[in-house]
Amino acid sequence: MANIRRIEINQFRGIKKLEVSGFSNINLIVGDNNSGKTSFLEAIQLLFAHAQLSCIKNIIKQRTVLNVNYSSFYSSFIKMFNAMQRNESLELDIYAESNAGPIEFEIRGTEKNISGEDALQISTMLPRQKAYYKKASTFVPEMVKFFNGSIISQTGKKPVEKKIKLTSLDNAFVGPAVKKEVKYIPSFGHLRYDLLQNIVDNPEYKNLAISILRQFDETIVDICYTKADDGSFLETVITADGVNMPFSVYGDGIKKILYILNKLFDATDSILLIDEIETGLHKKYYDKLFPVVFELAKKLNVQLFITTHSIEVIDAILRYGKYDDADKGIIDPIKVITLKKVESKDGKGSNIVARNVDGKYVYENRKAFEFEVRL
Repeated sequence: MANIRRIEINQFRGIKKLEVSGFSNINLIVGDNNSGKTSFLEAIQLLFAHAQLSCIKNIIKQRTVLNVNYSSFYSSFIKMFNAMQRNESLELDIYAESNAGPIEFEIRGTEKNISGEDALQISTMLPRQKAYYKKASTFVPEMVKFFNGSIISQTGKKPVEKKIKLTSLDNAFVGPAVKKEVKYIPSFGHLRYDLLQNIVDNPEYKNLAISILRQFDETIVDICYTKADDGSFLETVITADGVNMPFSVYGDGIKKILYILNKLFDATDSILLIDEIETGLHKKYYDKLFPVVFELAKKLNVQLFITTHSIEVIDAILRYGKYDDADKGIIDPIKVITLKKVESKDGKGSNIVARNVDGKYVYENRKAFEFEVRL
């Protein structure tokens, strides 16, 4: 699996052009609200979308804890393009260099208005949905938005190109389910459960997860699935006194810890993206959890990209670097990438710029760096 060394993002969401290089094993993405941190993580995921619309839809859905309403798929798709592209032609391009070679993802095409009747012929909706529209003709809009273009993806020697036609009538896209090569943890992902999926069937992972959970709650002796009265299976904690406790009764902290571990195991030999790692975690747990996550990522060969708003998270991650004791010859395991939204000099829109520095530099310039994060 590729380990990203450099990335270039063009015309994607609020990013006109952004280039960042020199990534490490632990990459901390910081910046103000609306500075492009989540877009940066999405761009990495798109690199491995393999020209599949179903993958793109899954990435779009991640922006909310609740699933994106099907009717918003087309507008959400169009919003991926930088808003400053004012003509009919739309394009976005993401390019990366990795230890496995170049990786690229591109969408290009045109958007225009067409009649509702023409849109029905082009639409990807199911036949019974088309039949409904044809019977209830008053529901067919007179004019409909239409995107005609292609997706180009390259993760190997040969690029793959897929032609796509989408209309604003397309309230859902049905496509093959594709296993994600890059794993992603949204800020509130732990509220969705699937906490044990990659843990309970692997004794090594399960024992490690229990030992970590016991650092936060000593009463935990086992984690498993138990069968409820209605036949469904519940994610369960077994306590020292033999009581089965569903995870739903535990706080966000325990759920977030297990969710991170679950995704980390699933990301072996791959990339794990964690959006707002501090969500659901009290800062008193940072020094216990982060070293475990980073050492496990090293063992499993996982490259980490982590976003945060929190100066306390930055401090805790930098403590893992042990810069006071580090030998000068050791390669810094941490990179800190600051993203910032700046207005264009011509007054026409804005762009995202980045600065990438070693963790040690941030550690040694802690007070000055705090202002850069807080602004």
